[in-house]
Amino acid sequence: MENKVQYDGIAKTLHWLIAVLVILLLLAGGGLEDLPVEEKTQVVMGHSGLGTLVLLLMMIRLAWRFTHRPPQPVAMAAWQLKVSVIVHRLFYVLVILQPVFGIGQAMFVDYSVVAFGVIDYSALAISSESMAKIFHVAHGTNATLLMLLVLLHAGGALAHHFYHKDMVLRRMLPYGRVPKE
Repeated sequence: MENKVQYDGIAKTLHWLIAVLVILLLLAGGGLEDLPVEEKTQVVMGHSGLGTLVLLLMMIRLAWRFTHRPPQPVAMAAWQLKVSVIVHRLFYVLVILQPVFGIGQAMFVDYSVVAFGVIDYSALAISSESMAKIFHVAHGTNATLLMLLVLLHAGGALAHHFYHKDMVLRRMLPYGRVPKE
């Protein structure tokens, strides 16, 4: 069996594509409530479409992860390895929950939310202010947790690259070169 030293191209592509989309959605989602209603509904359409795309990509990534072994962890302190495992598992959970909460919110708001101009989430349930509020709070809370996790993850990757000078970051960079061990 081959001892992989870096992630394969599909894993890297999914990682970076999802990362960019999640960061853009987190940044854009933060200012949605302050927009006028007409502007907000337009932004929500794009936001819901990209959120749906993230959910689809995460399902593909999860399937890929279960069918393709990642490389062995880089040598590091036991506590760092535990934190790494926890952070990665939390990412899967939170990134999947985020669009689920968003879809839940879209189902119950009092205006039409149609992702990609095709998927009419608002037609899946009748308008309910209390249900929309529950999903809105869940979506917002999850977004805050995701932001903190993104910062922790990026900080950890940069610390490994610049302080520990190991291959943790290079193994996931699109064109990162990792020497064979």
